[in-house]
Amino acid sequence: MCGSGPRVNCIVDGDTFWLNGEKFRAVGYDTPETTTNLCGGNAERQLGQQASRRLMQLFNETQITLLRQGEDRYGRTLVVVRSDGVNVGDILIGEGLARSWPDGCEFWCGACQ
Repeated sequence: MCGSGPRVNCIVDGDTFWLNGEKFRAVGYDTPETTTNLCGGNAERQLGQQASRRLMQLFNETQITLLRQGEDRYGRTLVVVRSDGVNVGDILIGEGLARSWPDGCEFWCGACQ
C-alpha cells in the first residue's frame, strides 16, 4: 500500500495504483474512497480499504496485464487491468467491492434504489 513516501510500486486504493513510478487509474469500475470525499462515512472507508487490499492481493498473486487507454484530466494513465485474463473490475464488482463506472450506483453512499 502507498504510504507518505515516494510512490514507485504501490496501491493507492481499489482503482488507482503506481507501477514503475507511473500513476494508473483503472477504467470500467470505481471503488469506495478511503480518505476523502466520503459520502458513506466509516463504512465507505472500510469497504474502500477492503477493495484496496483485494487489488493488492491480485497484483501479488496473479498475472496482471494492463491495456493503456490514454490519460485522464489528472494526468493518470487510464488502463484496463486484467488478473489472469479476467477484468479486475468484474472481479471487484462481483465481490461487492466496486461499482460499474460510469453508470453504476455508489451503493456505499446509500443512494441506490
